[in-house]
Amino acid sequence: MAIVEGGALRHGPGECSVPQVTLRESEPRPHTTRRRYRYCPACGSELVDRDVEGHALPACPHCDFIAFRDPKVVAVTALLEDGGVWLLRRGIEPCRGEWALPGGYVDFDEHPSAAAARECQEEIGCEVGIVRLLGVHHAGFGDGGVVVIAYQGVILAGAPKPGPEALEVTLFPLPEIPPLAFATHREILAGLPADV
Repeated sequence: MAIVEGGALRHGPGECSVPQVTLRESEPRPHTTRRRYRYCPACGSELVDRDVEGHALPACPHCDFIAFRDPKVVAVTALLEDGGVWLLRRGIEPCRGEWALPGGYVDFDEHPSAAAARECQEEIGCEVGIVRLLGVHHAGFGDGGVVVIAYQGVILAGAPKPGPEALEVTLFPLPEIPPLAFATHREILAGLPADV
């Protein structure tokens, strides 16, 4: 459950604070692309809250438009090697400076496994192969949520090194994983199959 404390969103116990973000054209995507509609994009009428299946959602009083709060889709990869997993220390918000699996938002026109591989290339400079699906997780926040699709991957080419969105990259033995930025990443690693 999300808690707002002093202008920062807390994702849950042990998770990082997410500060208010002012996006400029040259900055990476914000931690959230959710926005609360004020006017109907179809007819321009001011939206009002309407009960839709037990949820108060902004809706148009003149047409059928409802501003559903759909979750964003994120793809992450657990790159396992020699009894360990590659983690990166995040160089961007949310959770700058905290450890995480490589991953990020899935673009509208790509398969989640392709997004997972692309994010590894961008964040740790490696070409990876996706081995298998590890699971699907959900994290809800006060203003929306994410669906996290987790894959197991293998490095095919390149040596892990920090990309523009990472401060450092390290191979951690599985029993010595540091605290992670996101509860979903902890769940993914805790649920790894016995055969890895």
